Order: sequence, then C-alpha cells, then structure tokens
Amino acid sequence: MSRLMPANEGDAAQRSTSVAERRTEQIANAAVALFSERGYTRTTIEDISNEIGVGKGLIYRYFEDKRDVLFRALCAVLEKYKKENIIALLEEMGPLAALKRVLTINCAIAQEHAQEVLLAYRSTKDLMSEQRHQIKAIETGIVGEIRQCLEACIREGLMHPFDVRIMAYQYVVFGHTWALKNWAFSKDFTVSEFVAEGEKLLIVPFLTGSGRRKMKTAGTRAAGKKRRARAR
Repeated sequence: MSRLMPANEGDAAQRSTSVAERRTEQIANAAVALFSERGYTRTTIEDISNEIGVGKGLIYRYFEDKRDVLFRALCAVLEKYKKENIIALLEEMGPLAALKRVLTINCAIAQEHAQEVLLAYRSTKDLMSEQRHQIKAIETGIVGEIRQCLEACIREGLMHPFDVRIMAYQYVVFGHTWALKNWAFSKDFTVSEFVAEGEKLLIVPFLTGSGRRKMKTAGTRAAGKKRRARAR
C-alpha cells in the first residue's frame, strides 16, 4: 500500500520534480542548439555546461552522457506528437477532420522544434542501437494512429482506397519538410498556407463525392465560426 505524503512533503516533492524538469529541458535545449550549430560529434558535455553556466557534474546528474541528451531531446518531441492523441481526435471529430488536424499538428511541431527534426535526420546514427529502436517504435505508433484515420476515411466512403501505410508516412514527412526545407518555403508560405497546400496534395485528390461534400460542409462551418468570432 502506498504511503500518503503530508501536504508539505508532497508540495516539496512537486517542487523538486518541477525544478528537475526545468533543468532537464534547459540542458536539452542548449545541447540541441549546439548540436545543430557545431554538429553532434564536435560538441562536448563541457560545451553544453559552459553554454548554460553550470558545472559538468550537474549535466551528469540528469543525463548519462552526451548520447543520452540527444536521445531524450528527440524523444521529447515525439512525445508531443503522442500527447495530441490522434485516436481521440478521430473519435471526437471524425476521420476527415482528424486528418486535417494531423497535418496542422505535424507542421506546427516541426516549426516549434525545427532543430530537433534536423537532428533526427542527421544524428540518429550516433545513438545506440536500442535507442534508435525506441525512437522507431514511438514513430511507428504515431504512424499507426494516422493509418487508423486513413482507414476510417476509406471505410466510411470518404476516400478512395490506396496504400494507407505509404500515405501515413507521407503525412509525417510533409510536416518534417516544413523544418527541413523551411529556408525555401518560408519565403512564400506561412505555416497555415503550407498546411492548406498539404490538404490539396494529401487529402483532396483522394476524396470521393461524399468526402468532398463533407469537407466543403466542414469548411463552410469553420468560416461561419470565424465570422461570428470577429463579430464579437
């Protein structure tokens, strides 16, 4: 049976956890910036500690080594995708609206964590085999949820059949593209405009007549909500 903490002891534990989380995030953010600027191989733990003005011992209190910093920084971004809970969106919004939301989420996270996306492509090879396996497992789970949205669209007659596994990865890669090629696209598109183009590429061409009508109705409702919000 777990022991209930006194209120003050629980508060202290919560504060300690909060400090640890903030410190972990600070170290990871500094490391990601240095990895992106200098490269993973040329960055040392000492470089990271100097960047945030702490001793190397503090880094080792929260991370095993430099590889662990990289691994946990990449996992933290993947966890943000998981927290969006695509299956809950599917049940709440329906498959077509959920797919549109997936595109928005992927691009928004890629914009917020562009350095981590770049590092995932450049430096995953520097991780241990087990760490790479864990990252692949998390990503495979996310792709599986996108597949469920696509399968639901086909099952409900909103989309014509296609290979859902290939298409699910296209949704992931489309979001990554905003980070990988931002230097090219940001001159001509905002992230919202980029998402709209993604809908034209990955959703609209595959819609059935029923799917097109549903998407048009959803667009009309969304426009009406915007007008009402502005009128307030």
